[in-house]
Amino acid sequence: MLFTIISGIKSRIRRTVDVLVWKAVLIAAAVVVLLLALMFGLIAGYHALIEAAGFTPIEAAGLVALCLAGVGVLVLAVLPLAAKSSGNDRELIPSAGEGLAMIDTGLSKATQQVGALPVLAIAFAVGFLVSRR
Repeated sequence: MLFTIISGIKSRIRRTVDVLVWKAVLIAAAVVVLLLALMFGLIAGYHALIEAAGFTPIEAAGLVALCLAGVGVLVLAVLPLAAKSSGNDRELIPSAGEGLAMIDTGLSKATQQVGALPVLAIAFAVGFLVSRR
Protein backbone atom coordinates (compact mmCIF):
# COMPACT_ATOMS: atom_id res chain seq x y z
CA MET A 1 0.00 0.00 0.00
CA LEU A 2 2.72 2.45 1.01
CA PHE A 3 4.85 1.44 -1.98
CA THR A 4 1.96 2.20 -4.34
CA ILE A 5 1.47 5.65 -2.86
CA ILE A 6 5.19 6.41 -3.06
CA SER A 7 5.43 5.21 -6.66
CA GLY A 8 2.39 7.34 -7.58
CA ILE A 9 3.96 10.41 -6.01
CA LYS A 10 7.25 9.61 -7.72
CA SER A 11 5.60 9.33 -11.13
CA ARG A 12 3.72 12.61 -10.61
CA ILE A 13 6.92 14.40 -9.67
CA ARG A 14 8.68 12.93 -12.69
CA ARG A 15 5.86 14.07 -15.03
CA THR A 16 5.88 17.55 -13.48
CA VAL A 17 9.64 17.85 -13.87
CA ASP A 18 9.43 16.61 -17.47
CA VAL A 19 6.78 19.21 -18.29
CA LEU A 20 8.79 21.98 -16.62
CA VAL A 21 11.96 20.98 -18.47
CA TRP A 22 10.05 20.90 -21.77
CA LYS A 23 8.62 24.38 -21.10
CA ALA A 24 12.07 25.70 -20.18
CA VAL A 25 13.52 24.33 -23.44
CA LEU A 26 10.72 25.95 -25.45
CA ILE A 27 11.18 29.29 -23.68
CA ALA A 28 14.94 29.17 -24.24
CA ALA A 29 14.42 28.44 -27.95
CA ALA A 30 11.95 31.32 -28.22
CA VAL A 31 14.41 33.68 -26.53
CA VAL A 32 17.17 32.65 -28.94
CA VAL A 33 14.89 33.21 -31.95
CA LEU A 34 13.84 36.62 -30.61
CA LEU A 35 17.46 37.64 -30.05
CA LEU A 36 18.35 36.58 -33.60
CA ALA A 37 15.40 38.58 -34.93
CA LEU A 38 16.52 41.60 -32.92
CA MET A 39 20.06 41.33 -34.28
CA PHE A 40 18.79 40.99 -37.85
CA GLY A 41 16.52 44.00 -37.38
CA LEU A 42 19.32 46.10 -35.97
CA ILE A 43 21.66 45.21 -38.83
CA ALA A 44 18.91 45.88 -41.39
CA GLY A 45 18.09 49.21 -39.75
CA TYR A 46 21.75 50.18 -39.72
CA HIS A 47 22.16 49.45 -43.42
CA ALA A 48 18.86 51.17 -44.25
CA LEU A 49 20.03 54.29 -42.44
CA ILE A 50 23.27 54.26 -44.41
CA GLU A 51 21.86 53.51 -47.86
CA ALA A 52 18.37 55.00 -47.90
CA ALA A 53 18.71 57.96 -45.58
CA GLY A 54 22.29 58.85 -46.46
CA PHE A 55 23.74 58.75 -42.94
CA THR A 56 27.40 57.99 -42.39
CA PRO A 57 28.16 54.67 -40.68
CA ILE A 58 29.00 56.43 -37.41
CA GLU A 59 25.74 58.40 -37.43
CA ALA A 60 23.72 55.26 -38.22
CA ALA A 61 25.43 53.36 -35.40
CA GLY A 62 24.69 56.25 -33.05
CA LEU A 63 21.00 56.26 -33.99
CA VAL A 64 20.71 52.49 -33.51
CA ALA A 65 22.45 52.75 -30.13
CA LEU A 66 20.15 55.63 -29.12
CA CYS A 67 17.09 53.56 -30.03
CA LEU A 68 18.38 50.61 -27.98
CA ALA A 69 19.09 52.90 -25.03
CA GLY A 70 15.55 54.29 -25.28
CA VAL A 71 14.07 50.78 -25.27
CA GLY A 72 16.25 49.88 -22.28
CA VAL A 73 15.11 52.93 -20.32
CA LEU A 74 11.49 52.13 -21.19
CA VAL A 75 11.88 48.55 -19.94
CA LEU A 76 13.54 49.74 -16.74
CA ALA A 77 10.70 52.21 -16.19
CA VAL A 78 8.00 49.56 -16.68
CA LEU A 79 9.56 46.78 -14.56
CA PRO A 80 8.93 48.39 -11.14
CA LEU A 81 5.30 49.04 -12.07
CA ALA A 82 4.77 45.41 -13.03
CA ALA A 83 6.48 44.15 -9.87
CA LYS A 84 4.32 46.33 -7.60
CA SER A 85 1.04 45.32 -9.20
CA SER A 86 1.69 41.58 -8.81
CA GLY A 87 2.60 42.00 -5.12
CA ASN A 88 -0.50 44.06 -4.33
CA ASP A 89 -2.84 41.56 -5.95
CA ARG A 90 -1.74 38.83 -3.59
CA GLU A 91 -2.33 40.99 -0.53
CA LEU A 92 -5.87 41.90 -1.60
CA ILE A 93 -7.02 38.28 -1.81
CA PRO A 94 -8.01 37.08 1.66
CA SER A 95 -7.62 33.45 2.59
CA ALA A 96 -10.70 31.32 3.17
CA GLY A 97 -10.24 31.45 6.93
CA GLU A 98 -10.12 35.26 6.95
CA GLY A 99 -13.32 35.48 4.92
CA LEU A 100 -15.18 33.11 7.20
CA ALA A 101 -13.89 34.98 10.25
CA MET A 102 -15.19 38.29 8.83
CA ILE A 103 -18.59 36.73 8.12
CA ASP A 104 -18.73 35.25 11.62
CA THR A 105 -17.78 38.57 13.19
CA GLY A 106 -20.39 40.44 11.17
CA LEU A 107 -23.07 37.88 11.96
CA SER A 108 -22.33 37.99 15.69
CA LYS A 109 -22.45 41.81 15.69
CA ALA A 110 -25.76 41.76 13.81
CA THR A 111 -27.17 39.21 16.24
CA GLN A 112 -26.11 41.33 19.23
CA GLN A 113 -27.58 44.55 17.81
CA VAL A 114 -30.83 43.27 16.28
CA GLY A 115 -31.47 39.98 18.02
CA ALA A 116 -31.47 36.36 16.96
CA LEU A 117 -35.06 36.13 15.65
CA PRO A 118 -34.86 39.00 13.10
CA VAL A 119 -31.49 37.72 11.82
CA LEU A 120 -33.00 34.24 11.41
CA ALA A 121 -36.01 35.71 9.57
CA ILE A 122 -33.73 37.72 7.25
CA ALA A 123 -31.60 34.63 6.54
CA PHE A 124 -34.74 32.60 5.77
CA ALA A 125 -36.06 35.30 3.41
CA VAL A 126 -32.74 35.58 1.60
CA GLY A 127 -32.47 31.80 1.24
CA PHE A 128 -36.04 31.60 -0.07
CA LEU A 129 -35.45 34.39 -2.62
CA VAL A 130 -32.18 32.90 -3.81
CA SER A 131 -33.72 29.44 -4.25
CA ARG A 132 -36.52 30.88 -6.43
CA ARG A 133 -34.07 32.11 -9.08
